[in-house]
Amino acid sequence: MDKAQRLAILKAIDTFTVTATKSAKVARETLVKEGIYLKNGQLAPQYKPNKPVRKTA
Repeated sequence: MDKAQRLAILKAIDTFTVTATKSAKVARETLVKEGIYLKNGQLAPQYKPNKPVRKTA
């Protein structure tokens, strides 16, 4: 991959980020569309930890 391709990818990522974060509503819809959150607001199963995280003192 050359420098022009990398810059094009970075520009596309930046454009998507700006669009996806215009408001809290759009951001939430984007996270649901991308499969990170479910429509009911819960984190998608593949992103939940397998077991509770133990806190150390």
